[in-house]
Amino acid sequence: MKEKFSKLFWVFVFFGLIYLVFREIKYKEEIKEHPGVTICKYTLCEPNGRTSTAYVKYYVDDKLYRNSIGGCPDSSEFKWNKFFVLNYSTIDPNKISVDFSKEVTDSIQIKELQSKLEFKYWLDH
Repeated sequence: MKEKFSKLFWVFVFFGLIYLVFREIKYKEEIKEHPGVTICKYTLCEPNGRTSTAYVKYYVDDKLYRNSIGGCPDSSEFKWNKFFVLNYSTIDPNKISVDFSKEVTDSIQIKELQSKLEFKYWLDH
């Protein structure tokens, strides 16, 4: 009986891993097939034991999004409150990918996003 349970357990683990890999591939494919590009503001790095979670804010179609995106970038404390290129899915703008190697330095784009973020902050309080 224990042998059957052990085999069944490993079958579920195997299919669970296959599902996670497949889901990640579909996530990246959707961003690639329905691309949208904007800029985002890197706002927070939250350590969670051995891992960490990075948070960004961005606007798509006049709607503010605040999302987490996997692990924090290297030397993240120097990148807080800076602006980076964000790729998203036009079907679901919550599906994002941020390239922390591409910092945005265009002052017009930065001021536009900052004004939207400040206005939204003012409305929230």
